[in-house]
Amino acid sequence: MLKLTEDLSIIRLKPEDQPELLELMKEIYIPSYKHIWSDNGQWYLEQMYNPQAFQQDLANPNSHYFFIMFEGWKIGILKYDFPESPELINFPNALKLHRLYLSKDFQGRGIAAKLMKWVESVARERGLQYMWLEVMDTQLQAQKFYRKVGFEWIFTYHLDYKKMLTKYRGIQIWRKALN
Repeated sequence: MLKLTEDLSIIRLKPEDQPELLELMKEIYIPSYKHIWSDNGQWYLEQMYNPQAFQQDLANPNSHYFFIMFEGWKIGILKYDFPESPELINFPNALKLHRLYLSKDFQGRGIAAKLMKWVESVARERGLQYMWLEVMDTQLQAQKFYRKVGFEWIFTYHLDYKKMLTKYRGIQIWRKALN
């Protein structure tokens, strides 16, 4: 366990954590994103958090995957990868913030800002030039947060997930320079 503040810590995920990860994501992801899927998000969860996909994530030496703990409770997940650049645009020497999900009960408390600050310190310690992430073009609250912590919109493209409703397929790449 890595303690980030008195109340906030992260725990690196292990292979045996897959069932608990899937259950946590059902609690976090489905209520927030079921409206964008024809099947309420079940297909997405099965694609992203099935045992094989999870083991593949853990086997990637560039991937760093954690449970987020607040006051002893598992309240979300954090995943970042480095070095990693988007396929569509080249960001050399960059860290991708791949996943940051928090339970609705813990949003708006500054937890995400603390996690972003910590991830940025990881990137800086490793001499990386950029951080980047992807955010849905319909997620205005998330975009506002990312802008507040120094990210800027770079590029928009469309996802081709078969169960995702067409009007929610827009995804944006945002980047933050670390120099």
